[in-house]
Amino acid sequence: MRHFSTISSLKSQPFHRFPPFSPLRIFSGFRSMIIPEEPYLGFAALCHIAGAFCLIPALLHTRTPQGTIAWLISLLAFPYIAVPFYLILGRRRFSGYVETRRKQTDPESSWGELTDKITNCMTPYAVQAADAPGKIMHTLSDIVRLPVCRGNSCRLLIDADHAFPRIYDAIMNAEHYILIEFFIIKNDSVGQNLKDLLIERARAGIRIYMLYDEIGSHKLPPGYISALRKEGVNIEPFNGKRHFLSNILRLNFRNHRKLVVVDGATAFIGGMNIGREYLGKGSLGYWRDTFVQLEGPSVQQTQISFLEDWNWAMLKSGPSSLPCLCWEITPQREDETVLMLPSGPADVIPAWKTAIIALANRARERLWIATPYFVPDEGVMAALQAAALRNVDVRILRPERADHILVKLSSFTFLRDLDTYGIQVWAYQKGFLHQKVILMDDDIATVGTANLDNRSLALNFEITAVIHSPAVCAEVKEMLEKDFASSKKESLEDYNNKSLGFKMLCNLARLMAPVQ
Repeated sequence: MRHFSTISSLKSQPFHRFPPFSPLRIFSGFRSMIIPEEPYLGFAALCHIAGAFCLIPALLHTRTPQGTIAWLISLLAFPYIAVPFYLILGRRRFSGYVETRRKQTDPESSWGELTDKITNCMTPYAVQAADAPGKIMHTLSDIVRLPVCRGNSCRLLIDADHAFPRIYDAIMNAEHYILIEFFIIKNDSVGQNLKDLLIERARAGIRIYMLYDEIGSHKLPPGYISALRKEGVNIEPFNGKRHFLSNILRLNFRNHRKLVVVDGATAFIGGMNIGREYLGKGSLGYWRDTFVQLEGPSVQQTQISFLEDWNWAMLKSGPSSLPCLCWEITPQREDETVLMLPSGPADVIPAWKTAIIALANRARERLWIATPYFVPDEGVMAALQAAALRNVDVRILRPERADHILVKLSSFTFLRDLDTYGIQVWAYQKGFLHQKVILMDDDIATVGTANLDNRSLALNFEITAVIHSPAVCAEVKEMLEKDFASSKKESLEDYNNKSLGFKMLCNLARLMAPVQ
C-alpha cells in the first residue's frame, strides 16, 4: 500500500524535492511529459500517440501513394479527427473472413469433406477453353477457386416486373430449403409481401436461411425480424453476433450481395433489393434494373458464397451449419458456360477489379458498361482508356438522376478522362438506372451486384455471374441498345459549361471517392 500511495502522491510533490537522478524524479518527469497536468493536453498527447501508431499500418497497407500521403498528413496534423476515421475507413482487409475462407480449402479442416464433395460434383462440367474469353474466365477461376462450368441455363430478368414474380414463384414452389441474402430489406409493402411468403413456406416445413446487411437495412424494425424468427425463419445480420467494437471497426465493409437460392436447383442474382422503389414507386420514378436466373453448376457456386457468409454471421467455421444444402447438379440443355465471381475485402487478389481490367484488355469490338455509380480507380480507368485507343467501342451507361449526390458529382469529373480517349458516356433519361451489366464483344456478359466505384472494387462483398454464351450476349446487347435509345450522350463540353462553383464541388467530391 505504501508503494501505491507514494506513486499517487507524485502529483502533489514539487519536482525539485526529489534528489537528482533519483527514480522518483525520473518517473515524475516522464509522467509530466506524457500526461500533462491539464486534461486537454493529456488528451491531445494521447491522440498524437495514437496517430503515430496508426501511421505504421497506413504506410504499410494503403494501396496508393496518394492515399498514403493523405493519411500521413491527416494523422499527423489532425489526429483527433483522423484516428477514428482511419480505424473505421482505413482498413482494407476483412481478416477474420480470410481465415474462414482458408479453412474451406484446407483438406485437414472440417471443410475438407464438403470441399471434396463440391469439387467432385463440378468436375464433369468443368471446361478448359484456349480462346480469349476462355482465358479470361480461367484467370478469374484461379482467383476465386471455383471452376468454369458448362451445363448452365441463364435467363435475363429485366426490371422488377419480371424479376420479383420469378423469385416469388420459385420460393412458393420450394420443396426443401431457401437461401436469401439482400443488402437492403425494407418494411414496406414489398418487404411485407416477402415476409408473409417466407412465413407461409416456413409453416410448410421449408428450411429458410436469410442474411441482411446491418447498414443497408438499418431501418428494418426489430418486429419484422422477430416475426420471422417466431415462425422458424433463420434470419441474421451479416456482422450481428460480434461485439460492438468489432462491428464499429468493420463499419466501412458492407455485404452488398443480393441472391436467392431454392433447393440447390435455381438461383437469382442482380441489382434489386427488397423495397417499393425497385418497382418504380419511389422518388426516382421508373427503376431500371437487371437480375439473372441461373440453373446448373452455377447454383452450387452461388451456394458456396452464401455458405461462407452464413458461417461468418453465425461464428461458424465448418460446413455443418447448413447440412441441408443440395450439391447434386442437374445439367441444363442450354449448356451455357458460367463462372460465379464472389468478390470483396477478403480477396487476396481483388476479383472484381481484375475482371474489369481483363475484360478491357481482351475486348476487340465493344465494351459496354452499365452502372449506377461510376467512380473507377486509376487501374480500371487506364484499362478502359487503353481499350479505347485500340478502337474498341467503349461506352459507359449511367443514370441522369442520382440517389447519391457525392457519386453524381464525382462522376462528372471523369468526363475529361473519358472524352479525351473517345470513350462514350451516356446518361439514362427514362428513370433511375441501377443495373450492373457488362458486355465484352459478343463473347462475355456479366450480371450481378458490383458497381464501378471504390466500394464495389475494394470494400463491399459482391457476387457476379460471368457468362460465356453467344445467345446470352446477344440478349444483353439488345437490352443495352434499348437502354442507349433512352439515354443522352454526354461530352466534355457539358462539364465545361458548368459554373466554377459546380466544378469545385465535383472535384471536392472526387477527393472523397474512397469513402463513397
